[in-house]
Amino acid sequence: MVILRVEYPETNDGKTLSTLARKLTVPLRQSLRKARVLLPKEQKRAPVLHVLLLSGQQGYVGLSYPENNSPLENGIMRLKFPNEAPSRSTLKLEEAFLQFIPKAEWDKRLGGGLNAVDLGSSPGGWTYQLVKRSMMVTAIDNGPMAESLMQTGQVKHLTVDGFKFEPQKKNVYWVVCDMIEQPQRVAERMGDWLINGWCQEAIFNLKLPMKKRYETVTEILAQLEQRLVDADIKFRLQVKHLYHDREEVTVHVQNLVLKF
Repeated sequence: MVILRVEYPETNDGKTLSTLARKLTVPLRQSLRKARVLLPKEQKRAPVLHVLLLSGQQGYVGLSYPENNSPLENGIMRLKFPNEAPSRSTLKLEEAFLQFIPKAEWDKRLGGGLNAVDLGSSPGGWTYQLVKRSMMVTAIDNGPMAESLMQTGQVKHLTVDGFKFEPQKKNVYWVVCDMIEQPQRVAERMGDWLINGWCQEAIFNLKLPMKKRYETVTEILAQLEQRLVDADIKFRLQVKHLYHDREEVTVHVQNLVLKF
């Protein structure tokens, strides 16, 4: 017994099928229930029968299981852009927090009073998400920060190279980074932060090259993991191409031993 999802590609052409998908869902459910294939009510732990429409005449049918699928419609986390945020990049960090941090741990790991550093912060899209959660933020960038963020009293802006900045105290819980730089260089610097105990958790984006993207990311992450293992750091590493990412992937690393 399964539950049903009628879906469509997340492309301009695919979105034209959204109305058809909604109209097909009810009769398909009725037919499947008569055939005793579909559960009378949706259950979170039930397998999912996917019908992916390619056009008005073609589609794919597939099956997925709850331990390896997304509960979201079309697998997409749709977030509303906050008008007061200085750039749309803010949605990338919001989605990363929702994706990587269990809701039951938000108060502890995303709560007010934590210290955070945003490397490559200008104009403040990622800083906005930290301020929104009542963190105290050190924004590192030679570019300007949005005045609205500076007026909160929660942001200290330093015009310093993000690859050279080192915190004076080991009281930074989060470091985040969305710099447009070579992914190898970003991963190496994030490794420095974790190995030196400058932070407990890190979220950063790796900009993908034009060719051999998968191979490049796999190699970079393997090197980062080996550095952390060699430094005898117990850690959790997650990586995902988020919906609000573009030509990049988002990486989350948590030091499981270090406590502030």
